[in-house]
Amino acid sequence: MKNKLLFTLIFVFIPIFLSAKLNVYFDCNRFPAENENTTFEITYKVFDSDLDFTAQDNILLAQLHVNFNIYNANGQELYNKDFIRQIKVDLDKTSIYQDEFFIDKMKATVTPGLYKFSIDIQDRVNGDSITWEKTFYTLDCAHMNLSDIEISSFHHSDSTAEFQDFKRNNVLFLVNPNHLFDPAKDDGFTYYFEVFQNVSTLENPLEGKWILTIQGKDQNSVYNEEKDFSSTYTIKPFWKWIPVSQWEPGTYGLSLNLYSNDNPDEPIASREELIFIQESQQTISQVEIEKEYRYAKYFLTNYEENVYKNLDDEGCAEFLKRFWEQNDPNPKTEQNEYKEEIIRRVNYANRNFSHYGDGWKSDRGRIYIRQGKPEEVIDKSYEFDAKPYIIWKYYLDGKRIYIFVDFTKMGNYKLVYVENDDFEFSVPDWEDYLGPYFDKNELQ
Repeated sequence: MKNKLLFTLIFVFIPIFLSAKLNVYFDCNRFPAENENTTFEITYKVFDSDLDFTAQDNILLAQLHVNFNIYNANGQELYNKDFIRQIKVDLDKTSIYQDEFFIDKMKATVTPGLYKFSIDIQDRVNGDSITWEKTFYTLDCAHMNLSDIEISSFHHSDSTAEFQDFKRNNVLFLVNPNHLFDPAKDDGFTYYFEVFQNVSTLENPLEGKWILTIQGKDQNSVYNEEKDFSSTYTIKPFWKWIPVSQWEPGTYGLSLNLYSNDNPDEPIASREELIFIQESQQTISQVEIEKEYRYAKYFLTNYEENVYKNLDDEGCAEFLKRFWEQNDPNPKTEQNEYKEEIIRRVNYANRNFSHYGDGWKSDRGRIYIRQGKPEEVIDKSYEFDAKPYIIWKYYLDGKRIYIFVDFTKMGNYKLVYVENDDFEFSVPDWEDYLGPYFDKNELQ
């Protein structure tokens, strides 16, 4: 059976608590190929927020171990592929948000028959894993027929060399494996399918019509489309974007029926898919609120902090939204340069100062987030008869000095001395921690 199997495997990368199961969305669609073969396109998608990342230099790195198998109807393994996918987040530019994701597509072209596909995916950082297994027949090429219906978040023209296996004729289709859409974020979706007929049975041009219908609850129709077609090609593609902004939350059934001109009353092929419209999330989650608060915390006055702590989730979200808007140096642009700079500082603190917890909560993290990168650093990590200490100096807008001491000699530096910063305090007898050879001229 192996010699009957034709493979064209293509793997595509687009640059998202201990648990046994990894949250991954899968979708498989069949399309016609040459010589009555069928190409299976398997897409999987995982959100960055469901992965664990490790810090390396200026990036966060997650790794997925993927094992892809194909079996024939007798259970014989026909193909096995092991590979690693890396997901990188540049902390100098962004952070981990719920909407960010990694998506990958695998293609396998096989001869007619019944096949079982199995994909094992493991998060190499925390060990979470998931197994996806499905059995499919190949497409029937004996008569005019339909491919499966691929559902994408959008489509647009793209002639670049990137993401080739998500493209058809220089049109990029971003597949949405879970078919879930939020009207507040997604204006609509794109369907794609192909009508085909094997060249050996093609005596006349490919002719017929198809009817596509989408129904909501109580079988109420929300979308109808009918199209007559004629083509001299053996494969005729169709796609269109459908708006969903006015659809109510719920489950919608998409049905596609194909008719030949010889028998216009009875469909010769049918396909069905489900579309899910979720409740629009008008407010951000508690996790997102805590993340936003982390960025703003060190810039709030005592009064503002007290006001914030007495607000509910909706009030907190609105408070933080206004805080960033008030500090936006250029409100005419979509970007908030002030917020982006603070995010970069928080990310830097988490990468470099996370010895006994979140780096943004450490003393060095707090000062770095408030003041930015020090203009001068004096590192006394190996002083004789003294605990390790570091001096940070700032000169712009007035001279400010901070001294941090590592009491445990494990990299956990604590602030002991402050000069010209009304928001911080020096500890009593701070000089005693710097050893008998401390030179006060270092503070000049």
